[in-house]
Amino acid sequence: MITIFCGTNRPGSYSSKVAKFYSKQLTDKGIEHNYFTLEDMPQDLLKNDMYDGNRSEAMLAIQEKFLQPASKFVFVYPEYNGSFPGVLKAFIDASDIKKCWHNKKACLVGVSAGRAGNLRGMEHFTNILNHIRINVLHLKIPMSGIENVVDDTGNIAVPETISLIHQQIELFQEF
Repeated sequence: MITIFCGTNRPGSYSSKVAKFYSKQLTDKGIEHNYFTLEDMPQDLLKNDMYDGNRSEAMLAIQEKFLQPASKFVFVYPEYNGSFPGVLKAFIDASDIKKCWHNKKACLVGVSAGRAGNLRGMEHFTNILNHIRINVLHLKIPMSGIENVVDDTGNIAVPETISLIHQQIELFQEF
């Protein structure tokens, strides 16, 4: 099972549009998957006692539905301050690392209005994923100038990017 993970809680984000595009591609290929966005993360996620295993009922439900059953994750997230969103790191920290993340696989898609497509953020996030025992696919997709890549309806408007997405999905299936 694959979980597509939108790594920002910003409503109506480009990352959300790209993640939904990935979901449509997997659906069209008949690949079973779930879609999760940090827009739906529990509001009580950050509690002082979260590190003692005292997770909220909402967080436990997310873990059981989206994280634990997944063997692979497609992470789509924006560039925030030269890296990735802190809320994504906080979400991972608040989860049960061993149950949710250990010995799984991921592929990454960086979204940026700038010209580097969040390359630095993908490298930062790769290091964190490797630390929690997630193997990351070598083909990472940096989407630069995102306002020119995604149209108003949420479709990818650049044929080369669509081709790269299909290549990444194929490699990810074999990974």
